[in-house]
Amino acid sequence: MTLPGDYCDISVIIPTYNRDILLKQALDSVLRQKSLDGIRLQVIVVDDCSTEPPRELLAGYGPVVEAVFLPEKVGQNPARNVGISRARGTYLKFLDSDDILVDGALAVEFAEAEEEQADMVLSGWGTVSMDHWGNHIAGTERTFPAPDMNPIPDALLRGRAVPVAAALYRRSYLGDLVWDPQVPKLTDWDWFCQAALRGGKIVSIEGAAYWWRQHSGDRETRRPRLSTAHNFYRILGKIETHLRAAGELSEPRARRLAQYYYKELRTLCLFDRPMFHEILDKIHALDPRFSPRDEEHQSFMRLLARVIGTRNALLLHTALKMALKPEGKRP
Repeated sequence: MTLPGDYCDISVIIPTYNRDILLKQALDSVLRQKSLDGIRLQVIVVDDCSTEPPRELLAGYGPVVEAVFLPEKVGQNPARNVGISRARGTYLKFLDSDDILVDGALAVEFAEAEEEQADMVLSGWGTVSMDHWGNHIAGTERTFPAPDMNPIPDALLRGRAVPVAAALYRRSYLGDLVWDPQVPKLTDWDWFCQAALRGGKIVSIEGAAYWWRQHSGDRETRRPRLSTAHNFYRILGKIETHLRAAGELSEPRARRLAQYYYKELRTLCLFDRPMFHEILDKIHALDPRFSPRDEEHQSFMRLLARVIGTRNALLLHTALKMALKPEGKRP
C-alpha cells in the first residue's frame, strides 16, 4: 500500500453517495487483495456530498485511503473525474461503492497488463443479489466472460463491452478522456466505448474481476426509459462520429450501426416523436434498404416492417399499444 504523494502502480477510484455499509465492504475488498505483493496501490474515495458523509468510516482506514468530500452533489461521473484528477497510478481501476473486487483480481490484471504492454485488460465479472446488509443471496450468482474485442469497431457495434470494474486501464493511454457528465445512464458503456475507440491494445483474460451486486437501494444510474433512450443515442452518435472521422465506417459497419440505432425506437415512438423521426431518417441514410433484423426480436414486427415499412410498422404498433392501455397508464 502507498501513502498520499507516492508514485503507485494502480489507482482505485470509488465514487460514493450515502452507502456507509456497502462502501466499507467495497473498500475491504480492495484492501484485502491477497496477491498484491510488490504492487503499490492508491485508493481514492470521492464522496458526492452524502447527507451524512462517511468521515468517521474513512478516517478509520488512515492514510491508505484518500478521501475527497465534495461540497455539492455533482453526480457519479463528475465524481469519478475528480478521482482521475488525483490519480497517480500507472493504471486506473474504477469500482462502484456497492460492488466488491474478487480477491487477487488486481494482481492478475496488473501482471497481464505489464506482460502484454496492454492499454486495457478486460476480465469477466459476476452478478449477485444481496440483502440490505450486503450479504449475498445464495443461488443468485451469474458469471460472464470477458469479450473478444478484435476488431474493436465491429465488437463495439455488436454491443460487446464490460461493466465498470471489469477493466484495468493504462492511465497514459486514456489521456484527457473523462466520464461524460451528460450521460447519467449507461455510463459504463459510454466510458468503455470511448476508451476502446482510442485504438489501443486490448487483451481479455479468464476469471472474474468483481461482483456487480444487485440490491433494492437506489443505484446512482437509475433513470426513466426515455432518459435511457436519449443516453443510448448520444453514445451511438459518438461511436458513429468517431468511425466516420477515422474512415472506418464501411458499408457493412454502416448497416450494422443502422440495426443498432433501431434498438430504442419504440421508446422514442412513445415518448419523443420528433426524435423518433430523426433517428429513423439517420437509419435510412446509413442503410437505404434497411429492414429491422438484429435488434427486433419479434418476428411479426420484422414481417410488418417489410410489408408496410419500418416507420409505419412502429407507428401502428404504438397506436395499438396505446389503444389497448388503460387511460390512466398512458404516457
